[in-house]
Amino acid sequence: MGNDKLYGPCRGLKTGLEDDTKDKAQSNHVKMTESSVPLLVISLSASTICTMLIATTYNLVDTYFVSGLGKSQVGAVGVMFSAMALIQAVGYTFGMGAGSLISRFLGKKDKNNAEQTLICAFVASIFFGTIMGVLGLIYIKPLIRLLGATATIEKYALAYGKYILIGTPVMCGAYVLNNCLRSEGKPYLALLGIASGGGLNIFLDYLLIKVFHIGIAGAGIATLAGQSVSLMMMLICFAGNKSVIKLRIKQFTAGFSVHWGIIKIGFPSFWRQGLMCLAGILLNRSCMKYGDEAVAAMSIANKIFAVVFALLVGYGQGFSPVAGYNYGAKRNDRVKKSVNWSVISATVAMLILGAAIYFLAPWLIDKFSQESAVSDMSVLALRAHAVSLPFMPLCLICGMLFQAIGSVGQATLISAARQGIFFLPLIWILPMLWGTTGIAITQSAADVLAGLFSLPFLIHAERKLI
Repeated sequence: MGNDKLYGPCRGLKTGLEDDTKDKAQSNHVKMTESSVPLLVISLSASTICTMLIATTYNLVDTYFVSGLGKSQVGAVGVMFSAMALIQAVGYTFGMGAGSLISRFLGKKDKNNAEQTLICAFVASIFFGTIMGVLGLIYIKPLIRLLGATATIEKYALAYGKYILIGTPVMCGAYVLNNCLRSEGKPYLALLGIASGGGLNIFLDYLLIKVFHIGIAGAGIATLAGQSVSLMMMLICFAGNKSVIKLRIKQFTAGFSVHWGIIKIGFPSFWRQGLMCLAGILLNRSCMKYGDEAVAAMSIANKIFAVVFALLVGYGQGFSPVAGYNYGAKRNDRVKKSVNWSVISATVAMLILGAAIYFLAPWLIDKFSQESAVSDMSVLALRAHAVSLPFMPLCLICGMLFQAIGSVGQATLISAARQGIFFLPLIWILPMLWGTTGIAITQSAADVLAGLFSLPFLIHAERKLI
C-alpha cells in the first residue's frame, strides 16, 4: 500500500504523458489522412521550402561573401560543392530511407518500428559520415584535384574544404533528423533547426570574412558552426515532447534487416546525390581548360539555380510524406490527388519563375561578379536553366512518389535520369561541339530530357493507384 502511495503519482504522470503522446499521434493521423490534399501539401511544403532554401544558402552565402576575395576563391567554393553533394548523398540515403518508412509506419499507427527506424538511421549516418570525413582529411589534396580544382584554386579549396570535411558526420546526422521530422508531419520543427544554423552561418560569414579578414577559411568555419547548431536543435526536438516519435538509444538494433530496409528505400537518394556529385566533378573538369573564369562562372550560375531548385525540392518534400503516409493508410485516392496537385501546381510555378529568371539573369549575376568573362557565361547558363524549369517537376515528383511508396527500382531509375542517363553523355558531347556554350547549356538540356523521360512512368503509376 505504501509503495502504491509512493509510486502512484509517478505512474499517473507516466500514463498522462503516454496518453498525450497517443493523442498527438491520433491528431496527426487524422490530419494526414482526412484534411484537404492541396492544403496539406501546401502547409507541409511551406516549411520544407524554407528549410531547403536555408540549407541551400549555406553554399550560396559562402559564395557571396567569398566573391569579394577573387574568382579563384569563388571557384574553390564551387569545387567543394561537389564534395557537399557526396555528403548529402550519405545523409539523404539514411534520411529519405528512414523518412519513407517512418511515414508509412505512422500511417499504420506502428510507433515502435518508427522509433527503431529513426535511431538506426541516425547512428548509421554518424558512423558513415565519420568514416567519410576521416578519409577525406587524410587524402584531401588528391580529393581536391579530383573535384576539378586548378593549380590556382587548389590552395583556397584546401583552406575551405577541411572544415567541410570535419563537419561531415554532423551534416549527415542533421540530414537524417531533418527528413524524419518532416516524415511525421512536423516540418516546422525541421525548419527551426535548419534556420538556427543558417542564421548563424550568415552572421559568422560576415564576421569572419568582412570584419576579421580570415578569408575563405572563415566561410568553412561558419558552415561547420551553422551545421552543428542545426543538429543540436533537432536533437532537442526529438529529446523533448515536440515530436510524435522519440530518439531512443534503447531502440537501436544492429540487425541487418532494419538497416537494409532503410538503405534500400534511401538508395535512390544516394544515386541521385551521388550522380550530382559526379556531374559536378565532370562539369568542373570540363571548365578547367578554360581557366578559373569558367569554373567561377558555372559556380555562380549553379548556386543561384540551386536556390530555385531548392524551392522545387522543398515542395516535393511536402508532397512526399502525404503520399507515403496515405499509401501506408491504404488511401490511394489521396495519393493520386497529391500527385496531380503537386505536378500541376509546381509546373505552373516553375513556368512563371523561369520567365522571371530569364529576364533578371544579368542583374542577378552582377551581384556576384563584375568580370565580363565570368558574367557572360554565367548569364547564359542561368538563362538556360530558366528555360528548363517547367520540365523539372515531372522528374522530381515522379521519383519522390516511387520512393515514398517503396518502389525502389523505379525510384532509382528516375533518380538516375537527370544527372546520370542524360547529363553524363551531354557533358562530353556538347562542350566538344560548342565549347563554353556547350558547358553552359548541358544541365538544362539534361533537365528537359529527364522530364520527358519521366512522364510515361508518372502516368503508369497514377493508373495503378485507381
